[in-house]
Amino acid sequence: MRIAFIQAHHPYGQFTHVHPLGLMMIASSARAAGFGDLHLIDMKVERLGTDDAVERLEALQPDWVGISAMTYEAGSLAEVAAAVKERWPKTRVVAGGPHPSVAPEDVLEQTQVDYVIRGEGEATFPALVEAVEGGADLEGVPGIAWRNGKITVNEDRPPPSDLDALPWPAWDMVPMERYHTVPRGGIIYREERFATMFSSRACPWRCTYCHNSYGKQFRERSPDDVLGEIDMLVADHGVRELVFMDDIFNFKPARAEAIADGLIERGHNLALTFPNGFRGDILTPDLVDKLKAAGMYRCMVAVESSVRRIQKVCQKNLNVDKVDKIVRHIADRGVLVHGAFMLGFPTETEEEMRETVRWARNSAFHTAAFFRVIPFKGTTLFSQVEEAGHPLPTDWAAYEPYETDINLSEVSEEKIAHLRKWAYRSFYFRPSRLWRLLRLLPRKSRLIQTLAGLFLKRAYAR
Repeated sequence: MRIAFIQAHHPYGQFTHVHPLGLMMIASSARAAGFGDLHLIDMKVERLGTDDAVERLEALQPDWVGISAMTYEAGSLAEVAAAVKERWPKTRVVAGGPHPSVAPEDVLEQTQVDYVIRGEGEATFPALVEAVEGGADLEGVPGIAWRNGKITVNEDRPPPSDLDALPWPAWDMVPMERYHTVPRGGIIYREERFATMFSSRACPWRCTYCHNSYGKQFRERSPDDVLGEIDMLVADHGVRELVFMDDIFNFKPARAEAIADGLIERGHNLALTFPNGFRGDILTPDLVDKLKAAGMYRCMVAVESSVRRIQKVCQKNLNVDKVDKIVRHIADRGVLVHGAFMLGFPTETEEEMRETVRWARNSAFHTAAFFRVIPFKGTTLFSQVEEAGHPLPTDWAAYEPYETDINLSEVSEEKIAHLRKWAYRSFYFRPSRLWRLLRLLPRKSRLIQTLAGLFLKRAYAR
């Protein structure tokens, strides 16, 4: 039996990509379950269209095809599933990842997908294949949705509690060198040979706009397991930089410090970046200092809004004063620190948006991004907006983070677009900030041009 995994791809405004760890984890779990003929096609990193992906499958003639997709990649998912079914009607097509997990009925109604895996699929995918191939009753497989005359959504499968018991991602199944030539998450990088890592899953906070892919129960890998994978990546793949994708790496500071201590002791001299997961108001100076000693040169702290009322509206409830202090500490330690902000929350006024931009401008952040608020399906925000009767796009491509024009606020579309451009100009037109950024920026000859292009696009493009 031959199984092919495909990472869907929808071209979007700011192309960045990291390794498809979800599919790589499922592939390694399928291998551990005894499935040996496994293949992985990453349409993103190889810039493949549907026809190109199907041509790759032609040589494989797969019995099963598993496709992973984000919300804005739902169109690609549908196209690939249709093409596979047209070419090989008996091939079973499975969809998983963030979008199918929260919209299983939509996927089964609108595409030629046979089965949907909801949530973390390491145990569910092998169980599904074994049940189908063995003729077992699918109602006994938790975590799936399927079509049997009607759409059936089975009970949830509890997420894995012991992450150390999971095999490491199937690093041998991806062309590592291809990832060195595309912009990674965060854009700024020091070393070309990098690997992406999750050292934990989930975040216990309940921000209305946030995904629920991993649930709300924080689960962590032990420092020994994380460091063991790092040792393998260095020895077998020549990795020189680690990109930690955790939702909240610093939720348990002692664990985070133990990982840093292990890296210091090993002397790999790796570059570390955290483009996702620090919650600023619980981040400690001691952890920052230890991660700096372990190789951290850049991190991100998400603020969203500096306005206390909006913090309550989005249920992030961040202590912005504490964030301001820790960001200054990070910057003082010579670590590039990036701020993430969001404009356009429900009921948010123009003055509240301006207050956030002014706060960002006066902060110690070296770089910042000002996103539009997007109500992804499966979030509390989506339910709130839907219940309020706010019209939302039915084309999932409209939920692409960098190109969307969804507006949930009380501010006109014309005004919010103007405010977002003003935010970038206001933040970056400060000689002191540009000097601090240039002083710490790695690979200046290559990255200055890239960053300048991004700035012009966001601050001036119509």
